[in-house]
Amino acid sequence: MVSLPLSADFDNKCSVLITLRFQSNDDAYKDAISKIEQCQKNDIISVTSFLEKAVSKIYITDIIQSYCMFNHEIVSIIDEKTSNLSCVHRGKKRSERKLD
Repeated sequence: MVSLPLSADFDNKCSVLITLRFQSNDDAYKDAISKIEQCQKNDIISVTSFLEKAVSKIYITDIIQSYCMFNHEIVSIIDEKTSNLSCVHRGKKRSERKLD
């Protein structure tokens, strides 16, 4: 009998944190997108946002529309203090549609 290591898709986690930064003017959302763009296809994108509920909702919706596979489960929890998103990375950002 031969034993081979098994690997499954969706094993790697890509964790991203969105929070206010008082020490610098860097945009926390742009930093989060930069981190997501370093992740690989089929990684689990795990986003935690400590921003206001309305702002988190916009950012999380944008990440879902841009980076998440729609044929796999997408879990998002939008709360007053902490919001979360988990989804499977599609590998590259979707093209933005031009409305001319």
